[in-house]
Amino acid sequence: MSVQYGEEQVGYAVAESTFGVAVVPAATDAFRVTSFDITPSFDRPEVPETTNTRSLQERIAGRRSCTFSISMINRPSGTAGTPPDYHLLLKHAFGTYANSGGVSDTYTPLKDPSGLSLSGYRLLEGVMEGFYGGVVTDVTFSWSGDDFATVTFNGEAKDMLWAGVNQTNGSGSSSPSLIVDDGSYYSKYGVIDIDNDGSARQITAISNETLTIASSSWSDADAIEPFLPAPTLAGSGLYGTDGTLSIDGGSSDISSLNGSVTLSTGISLNNRNFGTTTADSVTLPSGRRVTGSLSFLVEDNGNFSSIRGEASEGTTQDIVIDIGTTAGSVCQLDMSRCEFDSSPLSGGAGLIEVTAGFTGLTSSATATEDEITVVYK
Repeated sequence: MSVQYGEEQVGYAVAESTFGVAVVPAATDAFRVTSFDITPSFDRPEVPETTNTRSLQERIAGRRSCTFSISMINRPSGTAGTPPDYHLLLKHAFGTYANSGGVSDTYTPLKDPSGLSLSGYRLLEGVMEGFYGGVVTDVTFSWSGDDFATVTFNGEAKDMLWAGVNQTNGSGSSSPSLIVDDGSYYSKYGVIDIDNDGSARQITAISNETLTIASSSWSDADAIEPFLPAPTLAGSGLYGTDGTLSIDGGSSDISSLNGSVTLSTGISLNNRNFGTTTADSVTLPSGRRVTGSLSFLVEDNGNFSSIRGEASEGTTQDIVIDIGTTAGSVCQLDMSRCEFDSSPLSGGAGLIEVTAGFTGLTSSATATEDEITVVYK
């Protein structure tokens, strides 16, 4: 009888100093994930010329790009003043990061995040894949009274990278040109090791079956495998039994069932220039938006009646959500000026529930870049 063991699901993210030049991750760049999906787009447009046939005869290489979606349990580090493992994703979603040693880690919006890009990686059995030239297009924080709190990052990237299992074809001594049996198992910026030696080698170019790497030595038929460092991980996941909700800046707490907050960053990539096949820069085609929703049971305490009236009048509220209650394991979302939207009641003879949407605004009509603050503390 064969037995299939479970696999550790880990992602890595590392900042790029130059847009679109992938950086090899370190052990401390790792974070746990519940899902990590990369969707490539390798465009092959059909040649539109009319010929003496109804058959399609030719396609050519067009543009390349990819998108990614990374979901995880909201997992603070457990130590106040030490950011969570997925710190870099948060920094690239918001743009501005401040550390107060021993106290907190704070993320706030940045007016111009166009200088930020990252490389991402995931490793499964026998295959590694990732992306480079990546930007975060939105991040969503979700929580529920009977489930784990989660964080989901979506984004787009210049291109995809990958590496599989193959072997050397011939030996080499202090050479940057590694010949393998089949070069299609690898892409530019894939990371490999040789003969399971535990050393990361980034592929900087590929020509047929020749991979360009840092100068190395090997024997014929050595195994070439994808490689990422053993992860360094910290923290415990947050469950929905720990947390509080306030709509008056933390002065008092109210009961709720669940909720979510989404920051749409307004960041994208420029993949339209003549003479290019992949994006060559980060662009800001639209404004930033903060939206969310809160769900309640309608009870005799009148919570929803108040919210409906405030939606009608356009009254703003200071929404503060604390996910977690233990120092070092609290994620706080603070939106100092939010407007609720009107929402219908659902239910009838039994429980009545309502979900109220809201939109986050800056702290005043003249303020900027302060519609949301996320603090791990």
